[in-house]
Amino acid sequence: MAADETPRRTLESVGKAFDVVETLWEEDGAGVTAVAEALDLPKSTVHAHLATLESKGFVARCDGEYRLSLRFLTFGEHVRQAEPLFHAAREPVDDLAERTGERVHCTTEQNGLGIVLQVGEGSRSLSGDVTVGTHVYHHCSAGGKAMMAHYPRERVDAIVDRWGLPAFTDRTITDRGALLEELATVREEGIAFNREEYLRGVLAVGVPVFDEAEQVCGAVTIAGPARRLYSERDPEALHDALLATANTVEVNLVVSD
Repeated sequence: MAADETPRRTLESVGKAFDVVETLWEEDGAGVTAVAEALDLPKSTVHAHLATLESKGFVARCDGEYRLSLRFLTFGEHVRQAEPLFHAAREPVDDLAERTGERVHCTTEQNGLGIVLQVGEGSRSLSGDVTVGTHVYHHCSAGGKAMMAHYPRERVDAIVDRWGLPAFTDRTITDRGALLEELATVREEGIAFNREEYLRGVLAVGVPVFDEAEQVCGAVTIAGPARRLYSERDPEALHDALLATANTVEVNLVVSD
């Protein structure tokens, strides 16, 4: 058994507390009964967790519902500000969004999922559910594939084993062999695609970002309506713009060290 696969002791009570937090986030606030039903837990247990979270300032109660408190802003912003890639990508991502009018993301990876660090909003940006802090599956996102293509095979297998290949649309890759074939193509061509694999009607194009040690550390992605993104632009020019943005991010990473 590999070192990172060693069984670790976990605390059930802590796990349940975070289940409660995630439920409040997903439901945008809820009462004790709704949380208990969502988690299939006794109301007394849920109430105890909510009372504890409220006493620590992580939950606020209003009109009979509990909501996540603004205290999470402190932690979230601290985590993002501590990430060098966020600072390196902020201006290049915003610049590409302004020049193209589309939505641009910078994503990194943690615990086998992609995490959106920065979002640049262009004048014609899609409205969507991918915002700063959103966790995305690698296999159905352009940025995820751009990063995964440069991971060792063992790491790719570990990610797929842990998170699976869930289908979000009828175009999502759900077969490991097909994913490996696409990653080989991404590695060869240097660019990755999400062809309506996460959300119907949305096309995304992504390229990897490498750190000073030439290890992939993130990706830059541009997303837009599938019928518009390529029909109004020369694909090669769009790819070049993405690669130039990623290169700027890489230079910023070196300069900031």
